[in-house]
Amino acid sequence: MIHRTMIHQVMIHRTMIHWRMSFRRGGLWLGLACVGWALLHGNFAIAQTSAPKGPPAFQDLARRAATARDAGDIPAAIKLYQKAVRLNPVWQEGWWYLGSLQYDSSQYAQAATDLRRLTSLNPKMSAAWALLGLSEFESHDLSQAFTHLQRARALGNAPELANVADYHLALLFNVRGEFEVARSLLSKLVLQNVNSEDVQVGLGLSLLRVPLLPAQLDPSKDALIHDAGTIGGFLALKEYERADPGFRDLLKKYPGTPFAHYAYGAMLAARGREEAAEAQFQEETTITPESGLAYMEWAFLEFHAQHYATALPLAQSAVRLAPNSSMAHYLVGSILLAQGKTTASIPQLETARRLAPASPEVRYSLARAYAKAGRGEESRHEQAEFARLQSKTPATSERESESNPPTHNSAPPDSQTPPPMHQQ
Repeated sequence: MIHRTMIHQVMIHRTMIHWRMSFRRGGLWLGLACVGWALLHGNFAIAQTSAPKGPPAFQDLARRAATARDAGDIPAAIKLYQKAVRLNPVWQEGWWYLGSLQYDSSQYAQAATDLRRLTSLNPKMSAAWALLGLSEFESHDLSQAFTHLQRARALGNAPELANVADYHLALLFNVRGEFEVARSLLSKLVLQNVNSEDVQVGLGLSLLRVPLLPAQLDPSKDALIHDAGTIGGFLALKEYERADPGFRDLLKKYPGTPFAHYAYGAMLAARGREEAAEAQFQEETTITPESGLAYMEWAFLEFHAQHYATALPLAQSAVRLAPNSSMAHYLVGSILLAQGKTTASIPQLETARRLAPASPEVRYSLARAYAKAGRGEESRHEQAEFARLQSKTPATSERESESNPPTHNSAPPDSQTPPPMHQQ
């Protein structure tokens, strides 16, 4: 039940939860989210009910806690809420305010403990999962933060928390090496006009594939990461005419930066400038010879040009450097299949299927390979899987679509050879 003191100024109470973004120079602010219990629930009818029900002692504590909160006396409000939830352990509103006020007071570990109680009482409350994940992020429990911020997103983030939750989730994807997912989330923030310095730094880290949190970044790399983040913003907005000179300037100012040529080549390839892209990928292989990414992109361009003899050793180098990459195996299998080496292509395509079972491109090529090898039943099974996956492609989750990247160019099911999966 909602206390009447919250019913003013469109249900927004005066206590403001400051959503922090931890950076190497301390707490920077993305903004202020004035998130009250009634606002989160979006239910004015509920908001207009009487004070919380319970024994008189509990009602008195709830009233005094709300008064202290509205007056900005956060330490007193926290103590009163703690007493109130001890008297009424199922009081969800009390747990929410307790956790949010503790978060606002930088008591992150205690906030996480109390918000876990709220999520156990109301497992469908996305805001509780979001604030729990943010508290865990700040207390450096990154694994749990990653899980709980994803849970909040799956439930549908409360609009008041969506941007800050997605920002932190993007940072965690980046730390885990899932750079494309991170950049996708950050790019969506840019498209929503959330283009703060914090987002810029996140974009720079993901564009250059640096698996660090901003707080872990060497300050001497600040300028590089900011410049890369500016380019990432241009890419998010599809302002390629600004991104192109940005890349050229970055490569001139910071020669030898890992994955800068790769990122530039990916943009050029997506814009149909294959020859220029190939030169960038070739240059990247000399800077990061231990990575298979540039070899994959380079091989794709050669494959697309039907230069199979050139594409095959490049794709094989990618497999050697990235043996767990579905894309690398798929490229090798696709090239061998295009060369008429059906028997040799099948193990590569089967490995790609094992690594990326939700990829329709893999299923389609494997169906063709099985058909050419006279393995009709297996071919029909893969065709059915291809059709099923194709039918659900528009509804796939963001993470699924990034884990199983789309093709560089679309191809109809009856094309001779569909283009390989392409990761930008």
